[in-house]
Amino acid sequence: MPQSKRNTYIAAAVALVLIFAAIYFLFIFQKKTQGPKAQDAPTEVKKADELPISQKPFVTLTPNSNGAEIIISIENMQAFQNIEYELTYLADNPTSPGDKIERGATGTDVNTKEDKYKKDILLGTASRGVSNPDKGITEGKLTLHLFKDKVEYQSESKWNLYQIGITQNEIKDSDGNFDLKLPTLTKDYYAILADTVGVPLKGEFDVNKVKLPVYGVFSIAPKFGKQGNLAIKAPDDKNLKLYAYNFQDGAWNSPDSVIADGFLTAKINNFSTFVIISTK
Repeated sequence: MPQSKRNTYIAAAVALVLIFAAIYFLFIFQKKTQGPKAQDAPTEVKKADELPISQKPFVTLTPNSNGAEIIISIENMQAFQNIEYELTYLADNPTSPGDKIERGATGTDVNTKEDKYKKDILLGTASRGVSNPDKGITEGKLTLHLFKDKVEYQSESKWNLYQIGITQNEIKDSDGNFDLKLPTLTKDYYAILADTVGVPLKGEFDVNKVKLPVYGVFSIAPKFGKQGNLAIKAPDDKNLKLYAYNFQDGAWNSPDSVIADGFLTAKINNFSTFVIISTK
């Protein structure tokens, strides 16, 4: 090969190496050394109470037929770029009778662009396809991390699991703010009482007039054979109206209600999400 042509090939190879080195430095090396962008991490943490009611996500927790799993559902998420959650509770310690241990599950796969997020959560452990449900579940807590621009909004709400029907006919929260006395059902079901964080946005009322918290009782139990007696601690307002949303038939109704001894009371026919609004 003539020397001149060999020199041309060598020069071209050197130039090609320099081009690849420049590409690596500009697009790969710098990206590695810079790490994540500053805007990826929140610079401020606030309570979700500071959010408008209409922007808060609406959360439901529905137990299955044997109470071994919960279906978590989250709606109205569009105000946030990302949502993460931890669902925790106390359960009987299988290796130390009489003691409790903390159990739970986390979720980072929430797609806020969708209309609804839904996921089954096992209340227990599983090995080789065999599940071992937890017993004596108490003190449930749902923590939400709501990321919007450079702010993380945090929400903590309680939930409790009940076995109701034949063996138990009352659902009552530990703070004394909610009480539901049920008629006897044909068999036992599981139900969860929870603060829903936000509000179903399908109602026929002005969402800005909703009085928080919003309580929901979630179960696969059917409509009651007889009416139950509902009592919710009344907000400091004499002009109140109760709405109830039944997920099984997707319908709203407004039971007649009265304020007595500081509670809003009503007769109801099924488990629902109960929303109290101010009519002023």
